[in-house]
Amino acid sequence: VIPCVVSQWSAWSGCAEPCRTTYRARRRRVLREPRNGGEPCPALEERAGCVEYRTRRGAECLQALIPALITTGGFGKARRKRAAADGSGRAGYCVEFQLVALAPGCLHSQPWHTRWVRQLGEGHRVCVECQPPALLAPGQHCRGDGAGSHQDQLLHWQALGNPRCRGTWRRIRQLDSCSCPSAHSFLFI
Repeated sequence: VIPCVVSQWSAWSGCAEPCRTTYRARRRRVLREPRNGGEPCPALEERAGCVEYRTRRGAECLQALIPALITTGGFGKARRKRAAADGSGRAGYCVEFQLVALAPGCLHSQPWHTRWVRQLGEGHRVCVECQPPALLAPGQHCRGDGAGSHQDQLLHWQALGNPRCRGTWRRIRQLDSCSCPSAHSFLFI
């Protein structure tokens, strides 16, 4: 019995397409095929969500094309520790939104790292924190935060790691600090 043997993962690629929420990939190759009933080969490609906010030529993407990319607020603690260690202690800010619509993909999230999207519900108010490294100079804002949007304008968002979980929300207000319950607290990516 000879099991399959695969190489190490390659480095992650860049995003598949600029100016939209898409994916990056990494690959590995088969070094030895299984024989005589040996262990089959594992997956040879992995994908992860990503967004590039510049075109391949370096120009900034139009904001209307880009939804806010969010993840669970639990990752904020690690970001704050890293910012403190780097000496870049810019605190950031928080934006409160009201969820208007969600795609059905939010209800059917399977991988453990995307189960947080099940906390989302139409009509819920959520807080989304903007902190380094998502906090961008020169305007010191996060992409997709809705700054400059019109009253009652619907803005788009997408959950990191689950491209089928996306929707629309309305910006309510910007806060200097986040005070939402952890179940409704998220981060801009």
